[in-house]
Amino acid sequence: MKNKIESFLMENGAGQVGFCHIGDENPFGLPYAVSFTVPLSDAVVDEITDQPTHTYFHHYRTVNTFIDNTSLKVGLMLAREGFRYMCVPASQSVNGLQGIFSHKFAAGLSGLGTVGKSGLFLSYKFGPRVRLGTILTDCPFDVVNSEPKSICGDCRLCTDSCPAMAIRGEEWESGAPREQIVDAKACSDYMKKAFQHIGRGAVCGICMRVCPKGR
Repeated sequence: MKNKIESFLMENGAGQVGFCHIGDENPFGLPYAVSFTVPLSDAVVDEITDQPTHTYFHHYRTVNTFIDNTSLKVGLMLAREGFRYMCVPASQSVNGLQGIFSHKFAAGLSGLGTVGKSGLFLSYKFGPRVRLGTILTDCPFDVVNSEPKSICGDCRLCTDSCPAMAIRGEEWESGAPREQIVDAKACSDYMKKAFQHIGRGAVCGICMRVCPKGR
């Protein structure tokens, strides 16, 4: 199953694919995760200046839909073999600004990357210019979990470029709360106020565009 899933995802547009053991301490009691990245268009991201663009907002939504559809196909592959699955939505907030399960957590354990000072996932291959997909399952993959570490060092480009001043400039550490590195509410509030004319303030992308790991 592991080889079948990896081949399917790579043949259908994924940039990276990984697997990890997450234990059953999640709402679905499913102990394994499939994680994959979908790289964003450099032409679209590079167009972002001091605000997002209508093209980026459309691209963001299109990639999220692609991830949800692709994740479902992987889930159905697992179900045909008798395994349970749950596809984590590509972009969904519940309980305020949190998702039902952290894509970044699974992607980091799967060896696909780490987390930057911006709070964004930093793919080892594409930097922050990715969206993440995650499928939880009880299919027992043979895995060795990775231990992601910060790769930002002294860089402050995202911190200094954030118009909301939401990025605190602290290096990410595994297990640290999100609030230690980024003020998610300040980010969200600023987007809704400043970028209401572009996707009703749902996206920004400035910290992603300036990150040297994505170039």
